[in-house]
Amino acid sequence: MIRGKQPEANLRLTYRKTLWACTGLATLLHAAIFGLFPSFEPEAYAKSEEPIIIQLEEIPETKQERRPPPPARPVVPVPTDNPDVPDDVTIEDTELDLGLDDLAPPPPLEEEVVEEVELEEEEEIVELWRVEKKPVLVKKVRPKYPATAQKANITGKVFVTALVGKDGKVEQIDKITGPKVFHEVAKAAALQSEFTPAMQNDRPVKVWVSLPFTFRLN
Repeated sequence: MIRGKQPEANLRLTYRKTLWACTGLATLLHAAIFGLFPSFEPEAYAKSEEPIIIQLEEIPETKQERRPPPPARPVVPVPTDNPDVPDDVTIEDTELDLGLDDLAPPPPLEEEVVEEVELEEEEEIVELWRVEKKPVLVKKVRPKYPATAQKANITGKVFVTALVGKDGKVEQIDKITGPKVFHEVAKAAALQSEFTPAMQNDRPVKVWVSLPFTFRLN
């Protein structure tokens, strides 16, 4: 079923009537305004400005007064042995007693004894790869297996960084890597190890070496 528009809702039917009604009303309104106001002359708005008063003041000229130079210092005569200088220029001898005759002479200066301190020459630690002759392990101590590690069936490998002195003995332990349960026994075994001295320029030197210790259960 086709439904059409209702007549009151169809704007096309009243379009022409509404257009002419609005056009006529606008024309009458413009004619009325033109009849009431045939000419329009707007008046310009002039803003009143207050006069600006400028006052001039005379400033007296300043003068810089220079101070007089200071008086010259008196010349103090200086004694001299030059015979060409007249006597009135030299200083006359005075009999001024300062009472210094009764003073005891100053004590003799004691010579300070400077103790010579022999500076110990700092021993250089040479890198292992730079020495001409590397140290050789001649006494290796086997560390004791810790009881706690043995009960827990712990095995591993420990590396101890030790400083070998000029006599081939271990002087210092620097770093230990590996399971911590073996650190103490590995350190004690490294301190008891002995090497042949490292040689550099035909003289023994100190070097850092790495000692490995392997812990296994038989």
